[in-house]
Amino acid sequence: MSPTRKLVGLALSPGADADRVCMVAGDRSLTRRQVRNEVARAQAELLERGLVPGRRVLALLDHGPEAVFFLAAASSLGLHLLMPYGLQAAALSEWLSIADAAEPDAVVHFKRDRAGLDVLREHCATVVELPFPAGEAPEAEAEVLHPEPVDHFLVLFTSGTTGKPKAISIGEAHICARIGWVTRTMGYGPTARIFMTGLMNNTTGVINSFGALLHDGTVVFPESPDPGRWPAQVARHRATHLALRPVALKQFVSAAGTGGDDLSSLRVVSYGGAAVPRAVLEEGRELARCDWIQGYGLTETYGPFCFLGEQGHAEARHLKHVYCIGRPDDSLEVRLEPVAGHPDGVGEILVRGDSVMEGYVDVASGVVEPVGEWLRTGDLAEWSPDGDLVLKGRLAGVLLSENGHRIYPEEVEAVLAGTPGADEVVLAGLPNPNGPHELPVACLCGPIGLHGAAELRELVAAELRGSLAPEKWPDRIWATPEPFARSANGKIMRGEVAARVDPARVVLLKGGCDD
Repeated sequence: MSPTRKLVGLALSPGADADRVCMVAGDRSLTRRQVRNEVARAQAELLERGLVPGRRVLALLDHGPEAVFFLAAASSLGLHLLMPYGLQAAALSEWLSIADAAEPDAVVHFKRDRAGLDVLREHCATVVELPFPAGEAPEAEAEVLHPEPVDHFLVLFTSGTTGKPKAISIGEAHICARIGWVTRTMGYGPTARIFMTGLMNNTTGVINSFGALLHDGTVVFPESPDPGRWPAQVARHRATHLALRPVALKQFVSAAGTGGDDLSSLRVVSYGGAAVPRAVLEEGRELARCDWIQGYGLTETYGPFCFLGEQGHAEARHLKHVYCIGRPDDSLEVRLEPVAGHPDGVGEILVRGDSVMEGYVDVASGVVEPVGEWLRTGDLAEWSPDGDLVLKGRLAGVLLSENGHRIYPEEVEAVLAGTPGADEVVLAGLPNPNGPHELPVACLCGPIGLHGAAELRELVAAELRGSLAPEKWPDRIWATPEPFARSANGKIMRGEVAARVDPARVVLLKGGCDD
């Protein structure tokens, strides 16, 4: 199959079998011909509302087939899209913040949930509410009015773990290239049935849905956003490919372990680069005996570029090194730049190549700051003897123990992710009244927060002993039964977690236990 540099090209794909089902959503099945008709209908709706080529549009989308039709139509018209990254539900304050900062030509509201729509209309000059028409779209062909890939096609607004928004500009050709790279790694093909777990305003959703169209496969949209209900749906639809974020993976495995659903159709389960408890991963591999692939990437690269494939899992390379994320693919050049004060071999991950964003956007002026020769990821890593990247943590997040040892948050979090009773783990820095450096505190939430100091200390120390030398341990731990605060796009807010730590309930990790 010849690659295309336009999203609309992936959707229309004139060489594909027009009468073959390529999309399933609930009780609705669509052939490639019907998808083409729906893209044409979406294009006509946009043109009727004055959204001509070159317009800047804040797009608020549902996570279903209609979002695919809209994105393909936007590609055909050469629109420039602004999107909040990874929001599961309505987040009016974030929408208004983006609209104020970016001043788009129009806001497109393409969501069944009308929450906040009246406020948007009062606040923004032009709000276009697209309908969800009933019935099959009439036979039509979308005219590609902008045949070249659109520069600055997508500006993603992501709040990260700090709550401070970043605006990232990504070209259409880059998005299409990344779709190709990732889906080839995942083994998409004409017989693939991809269970579409991602959101349409993040990388996974676009890669899953348009990747299925690229390879003449079938994309199946979940009937519910609850991962606990997905095993039954995977079994019913005989899905072959499944991509899960770590939290969703835990919920999926828990449900699959008790539901008795037949997961034998699965060929590939992929999961994100964040820490996954080893027990959860091993249980998942027992339940779904297929290829497992871990992917690591950034919003700035629009998806993963580093993979630990099934061979790496079978060789247990993910167990040899804490936070092993596998090997880079050929789409990007990767190197580690040494960082003063860190051990030999540990450096910041730098990447370069065509599959890198256009740059960060100064929203007030609209100026895009180019990446330069190398994109600095801000992540620290080292190479393992097996040739895998082993993630250490964020450069900006490294903390010092009271004895002066460097503590890498993500490394500690990866080990403690499997602590019994811990739903989430964050290493936070607390003010140190006796020195200039923050005090590293391992914060855990979930049932573990109900334990006393001695039991909490022993549970955490037991996890750390088998994986990290004592000098890599944090000095303190704190646990709460309450869930951690999250940003609108679902990321844990480290600053908020640190602010909630009760000093009276902080436990000295090494006090009274065997080091």
